[in-house]
Amino acid sequence: MLLLSNGGFVLNVYTLFLAVMLLLFQENDKKSRSNKAFIKLVGIVAVLVGISAVGDAGRLLGGPFIWLSMIASFGVFALDPFGFLFALKYIDCYTIYADKKKRNMFIVPIRTYSYINLMLVTVSTLFGKGWFFYYENGVYHRGPLFMARGLVHVLLCLAVMSYVLVFRNGIIRSYRLPIITFPLIIAVGGFLQVALFNINLEYAATIFACMILLIYVQRRDINLDYLTGVVNRRGIDMAMRNAISQSQDHDFAAVMIDVDFFKSINDKYGHKAGDEVLESIADVLRGSFDDTDIVGRFGGDEFCVITRINDKKELDKRIEYVKESIADIDWSRKEEMELSVSAGALVYDKESGMKVKEFMESIDRCMYEEKLSHHLEDRRKAVV
Repeated sequence: MLLLSNGGFVLNVYTLFLAVMLLLFQENDKKSRSNKAFIKLVGIVAVLVGISAVGDAGRLLGGPFIWLSMIASFGVFALDPFGFLFALKYIDCYTIYADKKKRNMFIVPIRTYSYINLMLVTVSTLFGKGWFFYYENGVYHRGPLFMARGLVHVLLCLAVMSYVLVFRNGIIRSYRLPIITFPLIIAVGGFLQVALFNINLEYAATIFACMILLIYVQRRDINLDYLTGVVNRRGIDMAMRNAISQSQDHDFAAVMIDVDFFKSINDKYGHKAGDEVLESIADVLRGSFDDTDIVGRFGGDEFCVITRINDKKELDKRIEYVKESIADIDWSRKEEMELSVSAGALVYDKESGMKVKEFMESIDRCMYEEKLSHHLEDRRKAVV
């Protein structure tokens, strides 16, 4: 009854319940970059709020249970900067039209601080330095660096908010409002937590903000292919229209990739092997192009990449690397059938005035020319 009568403990338990439910709702699209980031964000908050609940229990029960509070203090101090890092990494998933180097000017310092903080808190706890907190006769005390660390966390919160404001025009338009609102809700929770001591409103506000993201971003993101985690045909069309509309300011190119003899893979080894091939190729494409590039499944065994690479030689090198990587995929039937792809690529000519359909048809023709040559080559081998 003592625990249930404490508002802070009850709020932490309820917030933990909501965080776990959010994680359980992520049954789809676990391969996409945004969903992985969302799971990490909700996961770290769930861990932190769970630790806080354990700490509340130890503090309220006291006596032999005070060690629970000690462990919880270490966990919160060691891990809570990662909440800022994962929040920023999630927002970054939707900031695809802004310069990556400028975005990293926000991400890299927060990532560096998170690991330095983890190391310092661990050293302080293991060697009894008491830099950030310490317990004396079972009573919690703030350490000499507590306020300095608190100031850094205020700066981290401001950094996340500044990132959103600086790169707001680079955020995908349909997700802009909920993404911009996200850090503001967390900031309000943080300021209320300062005003209402011993009630962890920052974590509760974060989970509330994540619920808004789930409704207005995660669940509305119908542009992703369930099997591979890359964008689907609808997502490719949207990205292509956006790239063409911005082509006066940003050059781009597109690549079409088709799996050679994919029907024979399905017919001979079954659809499970076919799915394995598609998933593996999607992984190769994601790893071969930049984070700002769009990788999508055009349909069946066809993939499309929309990239900012506008030099044909560099584009050809990247495609050759993709082909080599795909040939080296260690899939379950590798010894029985070689895996290869045909590709076609074009740099968009902004003076041509080509629409999405015309440009896609042009790339498709380039790809099928190479695919035809692969099939002719295969027939010659069969004759020999």
